[in-house]
Amino acid sequence: MTLRLHNTLTRRLDEFRPLDPGGKRVGIYVCGPTVYDVPHIGHARSAYIFDVLRRYLAFKGFTVTFVRNVTDVDDKIIDKARQEGGTDLKAACRAVTERSLKAYHEALDRLGIQQPDVEPKATERVVPDMTDFISKLLMQGAAYEAGGDVYFAVRKSEGYGRLSNRTLDDLQAGARVEPGEHKQDPLDFALWKAAKPEEPSWKSPWGLGRPGWHIECTVMSTKELGDAFDIHGGGVDLVFPHHENEIAQARGAGKPFATYWVHNGLLTVNGEKMSKSLGNFVTVEEALAACGGEPDVLKVFFLGTHYRSPIDYSATNLQAASGRYRRMVHFFHRVMNTELPTESGEAVTPADILDQQDRFLSAMDDDLNTPKALAALDGLVTAGYASSDSVHRFIASRSMRTLGETLGLFTGLKGWRLSPEQQQLLRKREEARQRRNFAEADKIRTDFAAQGLLIEDTPEGWVVLPKR
Repeated sequence: MTLRLHNTLTRRLDEFRPLDPGGKRVGIYVCGPTVYDVPHIGHARSAYIFDVLRRYLAFKGFTVTFVRNVTDVDDKIIDKARQEGGTDLKAACRAVTERSLKAYHEALDRLGIQQPDVEPKATERVVPDMTDFISKLLMQGAAYEAGGDVYFAVRKSEGYGRLSNRTLDDLQAGARVEPGEHKQDPLDFALWKAAKPEEPSWKSPWGLGRPGWHIECTVMSTKELGDAFDIHGGGVDLVFPHHENEIAQARGAGKPFATYWVHNGLLTVNGEKMSKSLGNFVTVEEALAACGGEPDVLKVFFLGTHYRSPIDYSATNLQAASGRYRRMVHFFHRVMNTELPTESGEAVTPADILDQQDRFLSAMDDDLNTPKALAALDGLVTAGYASSDSVHRFIASRSMRTLGETLGLFTGLKGWRLSPEQQQLLRKREEARQRRNFAEADKIRTDFAAQGLLIEDTPEGWVVLPKR
């Protein structure tokens, strides 16, 4: 089976064929955070989606180089630093970015999302990488200097608007020149901004200043992955103007740039756009608390909606994801705690399990259709519970876990065997429940709790789980 991805550039499902002549090496660049605040669940969704893509490519035998940048110079960072006060604005900016990046890393670690292979910071690539790139655009006639600023000349960029499916006439209608700008055309955008008092700045051929946001990613992606690479990703809100401008800059410098453009849909909270002013800003920490501290519940919530579609964060949707995840975990622990199939490694995989495995892989090859892939994991649990054969159930559990790990699920799941004495106590508890002797049943539950184990009763029977 061949992976197909929806390519924003072509607006169709394209068969994924890496540029590597050997067909095994893949380069991915994803726009990372602008580090001026704590990470929220929108950041978490985007980071997780591209972690799934990375994991699935590795599962299919590709060697992936994953690059995700950090924007650590930006108007938002400067505004935040000013709000926090202090006499040294540059030092305040560094404090904001260092604190915010640390929080971002910690959040992804808690979610079990892999860190990138390379994480370039914008401030570390200004001189000479960005200034050299801008100089090349000037020499090519794709840009011009104006009053200490440098602008990209959009009308000289062939094919501008292709990614976002807009024409120059469409863009002209909403374009304007802001006070203090020296653009020759309202459509043009800044590659370099002349320094303002006290703000972070670098030396350049055009005087002190700092780079525009769009040039940062064009430079960092091509620096790490080459003039042409496979996949560029980010949120759908970045298609225009950020990614459109990235392409224009790269092509203006004679670079082919990215082949596949993958964009994730946006996230709302209870049907509204997330905003601090609306009081519905949800941090990763708050979302994890709402999931009972279980990162996989949040992941199952994300997986239940296709990555290109919008998703709504709500207590109801989280509760549904929690129930779905716990059913899988219950099945895994029930198999581990009640079955001892020593011959399972050599057993033939039953047809119903093979069918769910095929459904999972077909779904993932179809533009990472995680809702269908998740349904296949549900199907493995159902097939396992429906069978009276212990080996059958063990194979279903093992398959569920193996496939789930390609989605970043179950990575912290540990199985153990109950002792014969514990098994006997559970049988006594079941007998007590049947006699309606709930006091004896509760005492056994309390004894297990003292050992760090939680007994839960489910429609399929009891299951023993480690207490969180």
